[in-house]
Amino acid sequence: MNRQAKNILKYALSIFLTLFFLYFAYKGTDFPKLWAILATANYWWAFALLPPLLISHVFRAWRWEYLLRPVKKEIRFRNLWSALCVGYMVNNILPKVGEIVRPYAIGKLEGISKSAAFGTLLVERIFDMISFLIMVGFLPLLYSGPLSQTFPWLEEIGIWVAACTLLAISLCTFFMMRRDVVVHLLNYVTRHLSERRARFVERATHSFLDGFLFLKEPRHYFVIGVLSIFIWGLYIIMMYVPFYAFGLTEKYGLDMKAAAVVQTISSLGYMAPTPGATGPYHYFTMQTLTKLYGVDDELARSYATITHAVGFLGITLIGIYYFWIDKLHIAELTGGEEVSEQVAITLE
Repeated sequence: MNRQAKNILKYALSIFLTLFFLYFAYKGTDFPKLWAILATANYWWAFALLPPLLISHVFRAWRWEYLLRPVKKEIRFRNLWSALCVGYMVNNILPKVGEIVRPYAIGKLEGISKSAAFGTLLVERIFDMISFLIMVGFLPLLYSGPLSQTFPWLEEIGIWVAACTLLAISLCTFFMMRRDVVVHLLNYVTRHLSERRARFVERATHSFLDGFLFLKEPRHYFVIGVLSIFIWGLYIIMMYVPFYAFGLTEKYGLDMKAAAVVQTISSLGYMAPTPGATGPYHYFTMQTLTKLYGVDDELARSYATITHAVGFLGITLIGIYYFWIDKLHIAELTGGEEVSEQVAITLE
């Protein structure tokens, strides 16, 4: 199967998953009641989720700078912020492609290896998985009801995520430390490739592993950990503030603990390959609010709809601005050898 056919299948799967989750999220909707709730919502509170969202991205860009330091010592924060926003913008349109555009953007703006930058994004995803697992571990303290009976699959997902995360950390750390083993493996893998492609694979692999060189600088571990805590803390605040837009604090007594539970379970939606978590986010958010806290169906749908829309449009508009002002072009993404090969590898 050629690359074009694979891409068609992957985007077809993305569309299917989006529609699948949207169907179950909005199945049986009382639309007149939904419109009435949306019409009376306090949108000042809804838009108030943008500041914690953007500040969390500031901390994420700051953390990214620590991961990139072994690759390049001094990187302008403005360029980190631009590449991050552009990456999220593209992910909101083409799922997973943003993970390629982001290292492409920082590579162009700062002149660093795109493969190395891509390696740091894998590290970032590992941090996100670890944060998710920690939050799953705290759920029994945040919610005293029948959590396991309501979501019996949550523990199993946590086990699988933990296993995959541990495997990724172990393998990447081992290969980063033992480049001699990597050389032997590459010699075996590339012996049937053309000389040009073999050189590319070798260069890209070593550059990718350079994205894990931060592990050799333990003095940065504390700062990276604190920034990770701040990021998730801001995510929780981002979920809490819109409770006031729909009267969820007064009517159902939802507090910061409830926001943490909603944030943790709804974050499963961002693991699915859909544009901007559209569909899965709505489904998991609604299921959490209705099944754990007894929130009215249409009220839960309204909350999921508006919080997703505000975050989606906010970061998309900012990403478009930086995409335009930094003169980035999607055509360049598939034009260069290193980037085009990395796209192919990532979309496999």
